[in-house]
Amino acid sequence: MVKVKDYITRATELTAISVFRLIKEKGFTPQDLLTEEESKIREKLIDQTGVDAMFTALTDIPFVLEVVGSEGRKHIHQYGEALPTLEGKFGPPTGGGTKKLDMVNDVVEGSKAAKLNIPGAVSVIAVGSHKGLLGTPKDIDYMDKLFGPPELAGRISIDNPVEENLAEVVEVFKVKPSEINVVMMDRDRNAHLINACQKFGVNLILIKAGDFLPSILSCMSPKDHKKGIHLVMGIGGFEEGILAAVAAKALGAVGQGRGWSADLEIQRSYQQAWKIDQLVAGKKEDCLVSISAITGGDSWFDLPRFSTLTVDAQGVKMTTKAHH
Repeated sequence: MVKVKDYITRATELTAISVFRLIKEKGFTPQDLLTEEESKIREKLIDQTGVDAMFTALTDIPFVLEVVGSEGRKHIHQYGEALPTLEGKFGPPTGGGTKKLDMVNDVVEGSKAAKLNIPGAVSVIAVGSHKGLLGTPKDIDYMDKLFGPPELAGRISIDNPVEENLAEVVEVFKVKPSEINVVMMDRDRNAHLINACQKFGVNLILIKAGDFLPSILSCMSPKDHKKGIHLVMGIGGFEEGILAAVAAKALGAVGQGRGWSADLEIQRSYQQAWKIDQLVAGKKEDCLVSISAITGGDSWFDLPRFSTLTVDAQGVKMTTKAHH
């Protein structure tokens, strides 16, 4: 797995460097006032640069990597077309002894941050055993999620009422409700969860975009990151849910989900919740998430630009490389 880790981290690092070079060359700044059309063009340019860089970085890997999910399709609803995505299979022809793995990627997670050169943009790859990651369904782009630290594994469930789950957190950690941080996308579709959390008295953190990094933080024990108890709840992007679920499996954390669609007919097909072994059916030792910072300074880990956070069965590690 060490060799796999080297190649995967190299791929996210090179993608992060390439995208940041583009941001600098084009002179993107937080002061830019973009029309919807300019915003779309900029995001497409950023994502295409990321896709090209990641594709190049994966061309010479000595193992087989099959993409089963690539974030970008759901932008059809926003822009009328998907953003560029990295699809396909990488590595040598399959043969006896060739290691095979599945991959989900988000070449630029936080493209809204990238297009304005503000903190929070990262490049992400998650890998798992072959046939061991739940691929993106054709008919949905979103997932209702529940992520929490290892101490809560077996104690909370996406099938339980919110209040019941939060009461378990109070019991396990012996804390007041106000000491529990619940992160959620600020969307009308999460209104019932938002109301329940407010009534319970937790510290509710509503975000406009990007539930992936807080999901990774929530999968870590508060003893390790010293930032308090974090949970992620509610509906966000599907691929981001799978990326975080790989981390949850590696760390023995809570990672559960349910497919979500605004179309009630489609939603009827996704009543059953996915537990961690359905989201990530593969072996724990094959789970790896590599996250390389593009713009740096995110509000969850404060990753320096071009640093890489890796999550696997051995834990969470950050490495920083100097690039000019």
